[in-house]
Amino acid sequence: MIAYIGEYNLSQGKNNIIKHAQLDWSDQSEPYSTQFDDVYFNNNQGVKESQYVFFQGNDLLDKWSTFQESTFCIIETGFGSGLNFINTAAQFLTFKQTNNNAKLEQLHFISFEQYPLTLEDLNKTLQQFPQFESLISQLQEQYPLPLIGCHRLSFNKGSILLDLWFGDVNQQIDNLSNGHQDKGKQTQLANAWYLDGFNPSKNPEMWQQTLFNKIAKYSKNEATLATFTAAGFVRRGLIEAGFTITKRKGYGKKREMLLGALNPSTSIAIENSERPSDIAIIGGGIASLCVALSLAQRGKKITIYCADKILGERASGNRQGALYPLLNQQHDELGQLFANAYLYALNFYLTLNKQHPFPHQFNGLIQLAYDNASTQKLQKINDANLPTQLIHWIDSKTTNELAGVDIDQQALYYQNAGWLSPQGVMQALTLKLHEYPNLKINYEHEIQSFKYHDKQWQLTEKTNGSFNHDLLIIAAGFDTLKFEQCRALPLSAARGQVSHIKSNALLSQLKRTLCHEGYLTPSLNHTHCMGATFKRHDEETQYREAEQTENYHKLNKCIPNKPWVESINISDQAHTAIRCTTRDHFPYVGALTDYDQLKSNYKQGKIESAENTTLANVYLLTGLGSRGLCTAPLLGEVLASVINQESLPLDRHIYKKMQIPRQWINYMRKNKPLKE
Repeated sequence: MIAYIGEYNLSQGKNNIIKHAQLDWSDQSEPYSTQFDDVYFNNNQGVKESQYVFFQGNDLLDKWSTFQESTFCIIETGFGSGLNFINTAAQFLTFKQTNNNAKLEQLHFISFEQYPLTLEDLNKTLQQFPQFESLISQLQEQYPLPLIGCHRLSFNKGSILLDLWFGDVNQQIDNLSNGHQDKGKQTQLANAWYLDGFNPSKNPEMWQQTLFNKIAKYSKNEATLATFTAAGFVRRGLIEAGFTITKRKGYGKKREMLLGALNPSTSIAIENSERPSDIAIIGGGIASLCVALSLAQRGKKITIYCADKILGERASGNRQGALYPLLNQQHDELGQLFANAYLYALNFYLTLNKQHPFPHQFNGLIQLAYDNASTQKLQKINDANLPTQLIHWIDSKTTNELAGVDIDQQALYYQNAGWLSPQGVMQALTLKLHEYPNLKINYEHEIQSFKYHDKQWQLTEKTNGSFNHDLLIIAAGFDTLKFEQCRALPLSAARGQVSHIKSNALLSQLKRTLCHEGYLTPSLNHTHCMGATFKRHDEETQYREAEQTENYHKLNKCIPNKPWVESINISDQAHTAIRCTTRDHFPYVGALTDYDQLKSNYKQGKIESAENTTLANVYLLTGLGSRGLCTAPLLGEVLASVINQESLPLDRHIYKKMQIPRQWINYMRKNKPLKE
């Protein structure tokens, strides 16, 4: 039974749990699904069959040679072992090597899987294809935990994107979005379809008319499809959905297969909106650099305006920060956003570290159950039955062993979480961004205002005059509110002071990051970070001795009567910055609302038009609070995808939760006045 919460449905009692595929193996080590009584592929012919049925069936090589856009999108209805993706990705890389002048730059592969293989089974399955070693290795390194929703994986420096959606394709396909459908635009995404999956006679739940209709809905003009099956009801269903279907000889012993092309009468002609290439980003923190990197990888011209002498001097400038997700028992939209963003962030930072190393330690994080309230809260999260590789409950003995110091408390353990150096990440990202010739960073450029002038946004700087750009992104944290167009955003300041404490013989034994009412990190250069205070509506950044004491007292209260805690000597070393927070914990991501027009519409009773009342080519990325390290990498990809009109790497319902006018819409529906 499904319970509907607004537009979003949650499985009662199951909390959207994803179950792994159940496999057996033949004598020839062929993977066999016990759930669907069918094989994934024949070992000797798997690659050749994938090439014949899907790659050649969609005539991709010829399509790519004449393709006039930068990104080609394939959607697949069953990921399985990933062999179709791996083969197609390899063909794409070969194409790029031999066609340097082609306009096509990026392959975007979207695939759905209700029962993903375990990593162990994936490794065993794909080890039979050593010719794809590099791509398989990248897939193995990024392969996500079984969490519902979209998981974006990046291959070969972003030239290939894989969006792996876990869940029933008939439900998950409705969550696709390019971020523009709420503005009345059709969500056309796919240039080609791979209709794969187990035999229709053994998997009838997937092969439904509703799915065929959605395939047509999400198809771009001139989209094609290919499938191994020639079942009559599949052919008739695709024809009914709006495809011209032809038969082709099947692969090997299979007599026939189906090919399809979207009928011109079915497709909706959509003018390709202009995609500006000259982009300004205001802000010098983690959010700014993450969206800059995502856009640079798409070939955009980027100019970053940083008000300070260095990047990351403010909220992104701590020596050490904890990296772990914000979870809840329901695993609702908020929990899914943070869980999937956390997995993306881990891959993002580990990939970045390979090229530009920075201090980090992802060896586990311990969230302590230090009193009755915290125990109940953490046990509820544990009751969500999320993957044990994400979180699991540990007893007090295990806590002590993992921490390396005596704590004697139960805890929730995040085995792949830990700490990283925000300062180090910012330096590594800066080095990474320098690889892109079309990206420039202007330091000590404090933008005062912006206005639309001569079909561009004109930015006025404090001392250096004005600059013109086609598109503007504001990723300036709490400083966002200083701009007239952003004045009414319901953002809150939260002062945070992180204490820097010198290590000692007892404290140096701490091996893993601890979270309690605050947090404490293992040593980096003989110094630990202990924090952090949280002072709402406080915008002062000067050092406060009282907050040093407060940080220590929180630790001592949560872990009392321990010599290693009592050995801590508080000095006057600290980093203080202002977090930019939101009431509902969702950040603000997307097109900036035209607030003056919104108020005018409100006076006229036009409430429902609020979501579409936006300023042209101005976007916002802010309100990341104290979890910016976790969410910034994925949100940078989200915003870049919106700007480039690509499929978003998250559920459209989650994206809608991050829309700019959400709080104002709530006020208007309750007939409350809006801020002037």
